[in-house]
Amino acid sequence: MKLLPDKIHVVLAVYDPCGTYSRHAGVVLVSMFSNTKSSVCVHILHDETLNEDSRNKLIELVAKFGQELNFIDAGEHIGKLRVDADKLTHVFSRGSLFRLFIQDLLPVDKVIYLDCDVIVELDIKELWDVDLGDCKVGVVLDFGEITQHADNCGKRRAFFCGYAGIGVKKYFNSGVLLLDLKKIRNMDMYSLASEFFLRYPDTFSPDQDFLNKIFQESALEIDRKFNYFGKDINYLNMNGKLWHFAARIKPWDLATNLPIDTLYWQYLGMTPWGNDLIIELTKAWAKSRFNHVHSSDCCKTLWQKLKENLSSKNITPLHKIVVIWHDITYRIRKKIGI
Repeated sequence: MKLLPDKIHVVLAVYDPCGTYSRHAGVVLVSMFSNTKSSVCVHILHDETLNEDSRNKLIELVAKFGQELNFIDAGEHIGKLRVDADKLTHVFSRGSLFRLFIQDLLPVDKVIYLDCDVIVELDIKELWDVDLGDCKVGVVLDFGEITQHADNCGKRRAFFCGYAGIGVKKYFNSGVLLLDLKKIRNMDMYSLASEFFLRYPDTFSPDQDFLNKIFQESALEIDRKFNYFGKDINYLNMNGKLWHFAARIKPWDLATNLPIDTLYWQYLGMTPWGNDLIIELTKAWAKSRFNHVHSSDCCKTLWQKLKENLSSKNITPLHKIVVIWHDITYRIRKKIGI
């Protein structure tokens, strides 16, 4: 396809072997489109795990907002690395490596890369308009455990950075990146990545560690609002930030009433996956054995809580179902002692 230079170009990576990950990309897109006035061209880096249903839902979503969508099969590029990608990425996924090949996959000069666990509560043009000057990449420092050495995990990562020659104080998060592809194309990323992964097979965060290794000296530290970590939430000011569920439990793994998690469910309800999730939760609730193991008193308690949740004005209809489901199963388990 012909890519228009006057559009904002945003890249997401989707690796979806279970067919459930694409919905998170949908949330990213809805949140971005809802807060951005400019024309955006979205590029989905994927492999054979992106099924037809998810692909069609993404097409439907982007068309609804009148934006542009481009699918790019990045799977074969993983094979150019001289390493076992699945073994290398261990707790992550091979999809995390897709971002390493953006400069070879897109014929544009600049792109924004976003992980699929972010919520865009600002106009993405603010990030697009950042002047990189002579730098190759715009980044937000990792304000998590590695920079503060807060726990054993942070200390292990800091130790790895020490012997790999990566500066801890300059360590950045790779979940949000502004990339000048013109400056990066003269680098042989396949060879550089292969050499790094072969030399450091115990890398903690493969793509992030590698990008820090090669870009730290040519990275521009940008405003923290462009990658505000979910664990550092300031609930007094939710707007004007790009939220990242980094280093915390994802909202789809644990339902809470936290404002940032509520945003996720709110935007999910605006995607083609919204109704599907309601149906899934309803079926799971109906099949649960805990719905049939409770006392009369427990029933009264649950019914009262159900009415309170349904009357709450602070959570969306979709989120209400999720919260109710978790709350009821928790109370029943507690009641019967399991």
